[in-house]
Amino acid sequence: MTSHLILLRHGRTYSNASRLLDTRPPGAELTDIGRAQAREAGRELAARPGQIREVVTSVALRAQQTAMIAAAAYEEARGLVPGSLSVTVRAGLHEASVGEIEMRGDDAAHRAYQRAFHGWLRGEEAARIPGGEGYRDILGRFRPVLEEIADSLRAAPEAGDVVVVSHGGAIRTVSTHAASADPEAAFEAYLANCRYVELDAAGREFGAWAVARWDTLRDA
Repeated sequence: MTSHLILLRHGRTYSNASRLLDTRPPGAELTDIGRAQAREAGRELAARPGQIREVVTSVALRAQQTAMIAAAAYEEARGLVPGSLSVTVRAGLHEASVGEIEMRGDDAAHRAYQRAFHGWLRGEEAARIPGGEGYRDILGRFRPVLEEIADSLRAAPEAGDVVVVSHGGAIRTVSTHAASADPEAAFEAYLANCRYVELDAAGREFGAWAVARWDTLRDA
């Protein structure tokens, strides 16, 4: 038996609706659509085989809201006592910083973001927006948390999976490097709100983790 890491993107926010590059915590809150997406994510997780042992979330407001709503929907669908599924906030899981283009929504800013993001997936040292992060910065804060969770999964696989509520760019960047996935396929695989990447560490080193599911990922 193995248990998995489920990296779930937060629900739709007001910044998403306005196409704003909102990466700095606390960030925007969920829209009504985003809240509905989080509830549906919780019900979807409840329909999976096995169980969820814990939900871990980034410090961003949208991630915490998604985590709490999804956990409550999971509990309701599984007939659990409300509040029985642990939700923990962890530092290091927030979105990749975009520096000087923070809160911009113009086409030039989005092109700059896509160039940097593509570079993060490829492991290019120079890929960053001025004032923002490179891929090593993202991995440096995100990877230790995932490896700690992976250790707990390996120690007690029977306890179930762990959901990590985070952000699209960070999830795709970290997952690409965790599983040595094809960066071009990962770049094309947009991760919509409340969709997820599921990783199986299974005692392997980071970089050799298996992808159990990656929503919208195309075959290389």
